Amino acid sequence: MIAALVFATTLLLAWVASRESAEQIEAGIGDAAADAAYQMTDKLNRSMNARIKEVQLLLAIQALGDASDTDVLKRQMERLQATYNVASWIGLTDVEGVVVAATDGILEGVSIAQRPVFTEGRQGFWVGDVHEAVLLAALLPNPSGEALKFVDISTPIHDQSGRFTGVLAVHLSWQWAEYIQQSMQPPDHTESEMDMLLLAPDGTVLLGPRKMLGKKLEGLKALPAQNDSRPKWALETWPDGRRYVTGYSRSAGFDEFEGLGWLSISRQPMETAFAGAQRLQLAIMSIGLLLSLVFAILGWWLASGLVAPLARLSRAADAIRDGAGTEVIPLERGAPELKRLSTSLREMVARLSDQRKTITRLEDLANTDPLTGLPNRAFLDQYLNHAIPEVQRHGQSLMVMYIDLDGFKRVNDELGHHAGDLLLIEITYRLKNALRSGDVVARLGGDEFVMVVKTQPSQLENLTREVGRRLLAAIEHPIELPEGRQARVGCSLGAAWWPKHGEQIETVLKHADAALYEAKSQGKHRLIIHGLKE
Repeated sequence: MIAALVFATTLLLAWVASRESAEQIEAGIGDAAADAAYQMTDKLNRSMNARIKEVQLLLAIQALGDASDTDVLKRQMERLQATYNVASWIGLTDVEGVVVAATDGILEGVSIAQRPVFTEGRQGFWVGDVHEAVLLAALLPNPSGEALKFVDISTPIHDQSGRFTGVLAVHLSWQWAEYIQQSMQPPDHTESEMDMLLLAPDGTVLLGPRKMLGKKLEGLKALPAQNDSRPKWALETWPDGRRYVTGYSRSAGFDEFEGLGWLSISRQPMETAFAGAQRLQLAIMSIGLLLSLVFAILGWWLASGLVAPLARLSRAADAIRDGAGTEVIPLERGAPELKRLSTSLREMVARLSDQRKTITRLEDLANTDPLTGLPNRAFLDQYLNHAIPEVQRHGQSLMVMYIDLDGFKRVNDELGHHAGDLLLIEITYRLKNALRSGDVVARLGGDEFVMVVKTQPSQLENLTREVGRRLLAAIEHPIELPEGRQARVGCSLGAAWWPKHGEQIETVLKHADAALYEAKSQGKHRLIIHGLKE
């Protein structure tokens, strides 16, 4: 029982420890996913802010030069493009939106007056969201063959008098964002199945797995609100039906870049992300199981060392209860407490045994005639109280016979009391020999005795007469005394039966005593049965 309790407790603690450890690790993995999304958002924000600074620098360079010298402006834009290769195209328009100078001469003389880069740029500094190339799609090199995407930045240009003179426009290649996305991927992202995604405010996938690009992502329940830029994570079920550890971080801009509401997402399949935590949990459970077995065996061993001695002491106590001697109490030599316990039990049992022997001796003295060793009147009363319920259960009867010696007083007077005592002892021996096993004879005092015999009701009369005949014959034989002397006595017998002669045993005893006196009055040395005529 103790070993099983130790085993169960240790195993439970191991499970709690493994579950707690796994939950902490899983929370850490989720926080790492949220942090990865935040890092991507932060890099995009800082990169866009740097591009804005570059456009502002180019604008400052243009303001310092001769605005009418387009060749000089063109060379400055091309040097800037070469320095910051994320700029796919840089152009300058006139007030009508016609490109007057551009890198590599692309779109020079072409009107972009209807494009947002001009219409928005003439109003003030403007940053546009990601879009596919329209005018530049066929004019710029495209080794990958995929659709070109840009982020537009434009700003109005004014002369020294403040008059609007055109728009400075920059098309930033979307590849710089893809570089940032790739830099956020772990080296083993194929095995880890970790993806980094970027969503437009309407949920369109701008960056991510190829099959998801340009599609709206729907069904995620933990998407942060547009004004919620706090990183967070959740376990999400994605449209492909798999569960992912998903980290979120919405762009809130940085410095000059006010942000475009982009949402960075980091995702990893739950079974892959939590594989380490599950392995740790399994390892802790395995170690816990092993420790449970070790502690259970240790607990069993310790419990055996404690329980086995207690079991021996318990068996010894049962043996004592059943009447065994004090030697059955073992002396335990293990733990000091068990040694003290067994020693105390031995001493206690020894004292109880001595007390029981003393009580037995006292009871014997109280219930035994000191001269003859026969039971006395006190014992007879106790015996009858126990015998009557027993014979009732077995359907039996009791024969009570009073015995009184004839001529005993003459022996006392002529030979002395010592001779009388020796005679009584011999008579006692003869009375015992006349009894069957289970019959009782008691000395009431002097030369008077009582015999109690159990028998079936149908055998009462025959048995009574047979016992009387044996007693009369046994007692009348001469008794040898010291110094060659002899003594001879007879006996008068009076008998009565229970329950035939009375329901109360006291009544039966009185009838037997009366029959005894009847025997003496008729000449002694004879048997008289109550209610029967000889």
